[in-house]
Order: sequence, then structure tokens, then C-alpha cells
Amino acid sequence: MAKEQLTEAEKYRLERKKRIEKEKKKKNSYINRNREKVKKAEKTLGIVVGCVAICAVICLLLSYFGVFNRLFTAAKVDGKSVSVAEMNCAYADVKNQVYNASQQYEQSSGSGFYSQDTKSTDPCVYDSSKTWGEYFEEQALEHVKQIYAFKDADGNTLTEDQQKEISETFDTLAESAKSNNVSLNAYIREVYGVGVNKSLLRSWLENIYKAQNAQKAIEDNFKSSITDEKIKEYYNEHKANYKTATVLAYSVKVDTSALDADSKKELSNDEIDKLIKSETEKSKKNANKLLSAANSGKADFVKAVNSYEKSKKGDGATTYKEDDLKLNGVISTSMASLGADAQKWVANSKSASQTGVVYTADYENKSFQFDVIYVISPAKDFNTVSVRHILIQPSDTESDDSWKEAKEEIESIYDQYKKKATEAYFSTLAGEKSSDPGSKDNGGLYENVTPGQMVETFNDWCFDTSRKAGDTGIVKTSYGYHLMYFVSNNGAYWKTQVPTDMASENNETTIDGMLEKVEAVKVNFGWNMIKEVKAYKADQKTTTTVAPTEKTAAE
Repeated sequence: MAKEQLTEAEKYRLERKKRIEKEKKKKNSYINRNREKVKKAEKTLGIVVGCVAICAVICLLLSYFGVFNRLFTAAKVDGKSVSVAEMNCAYADVKNQVYNASQQYEQSSGSGFYSQDTKSTDPCVYDSSKTWGEYFEEQALEHVKQIYAFKDADGNTLTEDQQKEISETFDTLAESAKSNNVSLNAYIREVYGVGVNKSLLRSWLENIYKAQNAQKAIEDNFKSSITDEKIKEYYNEHKANYKTATVLAYSVKVDTSALDADSKKELSNDEIDKLIKSETEKSKKNANKLLSAANSGKADFVKAVNSYEKSKKGDGATTYKEDDLKLNGVISTSMASLGADAQKWVANSKSASQTGVVYTADYENKSFQFDVIYVISPAKDFNTVSVRHILIQPSDTESDDSWKEAKEEIESIYDQYKKKATEAYFSTLAGEKSSDPGSKDNGGLYENVTPGQMVETFNDWCFDTSRKAGDTGIVKTSYGYHLMYFVSNNGAYWKTQVPTDMASENNETTIDGMLEKVEAVKVNFGWNMIKEVKAYKADQKTTTTVAPTEKTAAE
């Protein structure tokens, strides 16, 4: 049977159907291909997100444990990098020094100047033009400069005692960590700042000692090169530092108010002399009147001083007794109120009853004075001594019963000492019993004591010419009762002190000269990560500055 022919319309429908099916297959294939791409993209994105999350966690952990602070540079000393963590240590050292100084000052005066409550934006007591934050920044940078400039220099080898001290420091830190129920590294991080751990802190402490040792090596090398001739020459030029004397002295000051009008102008010495000439002549005349009285004896000198004081101040004048005018001890220290030229004059005094008027012109400080001097005991060389003592203070210095109790206690300690009369045992008792914060932790020891350094009865016992090693006794002073132990007579002060002073001067010149050539600079990115720097910036934000009123501004 013949095949039926399709009409044109049927052919068109058939072709259209095939075409639609073909397009459908093509579309499904495209969708399937894209679905695979989407799945792959989603998988890749998940991996990326996971990696980012893991990296973020790692970064947080590295930051928490201070890895970044040990890697990032906060300062550079002659190109050597100082990490943020090391600067945290430097700041801690400087703050600790200030805090300890404040504690000592509080013990002697009753109030300190720095505590945990002191803000870094408060004025610094050492320099009122700076805040504490600025002071600490300056000192911390200087601290790392000193360390980095010398830690690798000759003579930097640690001693056994220094290694022991470092170990003891970590023992103390470990005890504190244990009492706070934290690990040692966690405690160190809390005390010093993020990035500081046991390893870094040990390295830091070692470097401090290394720098100190290298500087001491410079001093020791210089000392070994000093000849006896040089020592004697230095001694003759600086006698006031190494001689003791007793004098009566009164200073007639020159009125320098004439300089006030030119205070902003740089004046030459000749210009200053011209401006104060009349006042200088007036003071010289008054000083010579007092000298005339001094030539008649101590009593007349004291009387003349009181008459002069009354002529100046009327009923408000101070009435001086002989002891009020007496200066006794090492000339350069006990007679610091005298002008420099007057101290030299006393250092060269030869006999009792010697008198003189000495003019000292201190142009740098614009201070001018005539010192009238009556010599009681002329200048002489002296020996230093070393002593130990145990102090027992009365609970109430105004109460006789308290003084009686203090005396009974010191006598009881003395009896206890006599049962085992050795210096070592005395040292142990001092550590246990003494009330003197300045020597208690050192077994009550004061080394190289100079005449006039201690209160009178304490001084007299130490410098009794019959005193010998091992002598003991009880002395009463205004502080309380002292149980004394004489350690040694150390010989002529100047013979041991002059080489030390010469080496110290050489150190200052040499070391300061070396440090002047060392450049220490901040690296801002790392510097701003330092614990104390961040705290200072936070304090600055919370510190409110009150603008002056119009009245205040006008005033």
C-alpha cells in the first residue's frame, strides 16, 4: 500500500515538536552543567570560609600569647630592633624604680608621690613640665638604649651571683603565680604585658646585667691605669670632698633683684657684676662687720649674727644659738650651704679660731654670697668605719614608759647576742629585730660611714679613737636605742675614694660620649602596641581639660 503523504501542516508540526524536544534536552544539559559549577563553588567557598575562620582563631591565639609582640618592632637602637615585648619590660623596670623610690620617700616623710592610683596624665614630680606618661616613655627609651649599647660589649659576662639573682627572681614570680592560681607565664604576662614570657624575661634580665658589667669593665680598666701621682694630684684639687672640719658659718646673700628686669636676656658675667655692684658692696660691708665680731671669739660672732638678723627682719628674726651656726663633717656635704670657694677655704684651714670672709659668685645660678667663717676644728683627713646596729624605737617618743620599754627590749636583745657573740649572729638578729628600714635587710650594716654622717651620739660611738673591731654597746639617739657592733676601721677615706671618684668621672665622660653616638628611635606601629603606651592614651581620652573662664584668661 502506498505510503501516505504528510501535508505541509503536519510536516511543520512534526519538525516543531522535534525542535522543542531538542531545545529541552539542550536546556536540561545546561542546567545540569551549571548545577555542578554551583556545587563546586559552594564547596570552594566553604573551604575558604573555614580557612579564614581557622586563620582568625590562630591569629587570636598568637596575639593572646604575645607572638606578635615578640615579633613586631617598637624601637630601634642603632638599627637593632627592640620588640614590643622588650619595651613592655623596659616600661615595667622604670615604673618599678619610681614606685620603690616613692615607697622609700613615704617611709621617711610620711607620704609618697607615686602609687597604683596615680594617673599617667598626672604631672611628673621629677619634671613638672612632663606627665608621668611622657616621663616613662622618655626613660624607657633611654633604658633600652643603655642596654643595647653595651650588652654585647667587652666584659659583659654574667657572674654567678647575678645568675643566682635571676633564678631567685623567677622563684619569687613562681610563688606569686602559684598563690594566684595561674601559670608562671600567665603571671609574667599579667605583670609585664602581652608578649613577655619566662624565656624573654630571662633574656631581658641577663642583658641588663651584661650591660652593667660592660660599663663596670670600663671603670675597672680605668682604675687599674691610675697612678699614685694622679691620685694625689686629684686629691689636692678636690680636698673639700675628702676632709672633715667643724666651723661656725653665716652667709650674707647678695640681693639679685636687679637682674629680674633682664631675666630673659642672656647677660655676660661682667654685665651681671655691674647690675649687682651696689648690692655686692653692701653685702661685703655687712660680712666684714661680722668678721670683726668673729675675731673677738665665737660668742661675739653669734651675738653679731643675731643683731644683723634683727636689723633685717625685726621682731620676725630668727634667734641663733652656737649650734645653729655650726657645720660639722665632710666639707663638701655637711657644708653644702657654703659657696664653692668658701668650701675650698675651709678645706685649706690650718688652725682653730681662724676666721675669714669668702665671696662665691655662681653666675650659672645667679647666686652670690659672702660666707663669714669661724674655724672650731680645722680641716683634716679622716678614716671611714663600717658598723652594724639594731634599732628599737619607742612606740611613742613623748612617753617615758615607751622609752623604758624600748630600752628593756634592746637590753634583752643584747643579752641574747652575748650567748653567741659573733658578727654573723648579730647580723641575723638585726634582720629579725631591727626597726631601721635602711639597714635591716643587710644585717644592720652601714659601710664607709663618714664623720658627721650619723646623729651625734651614734657618730661619737663610731669614731671613738679607742674603737676596735668586735666592740659592742648600746647608744641612745632621737630615733631610739641602738645596739652597736663595730665592724672595721677602713683607713683614710681619700685613698680609697679618690680612685673611685676619678673612675666615676671617666665613666661619665666615656659612657656618655658613647651613648651620645647611639640613636634610639620609636617605630610607631609597634610602639603603640606597648601596654603602658595604650594605657596612657586611654587616660588621655578620659582626662577632661576645663577651659579657663574669661576672667581667668584675663587674669
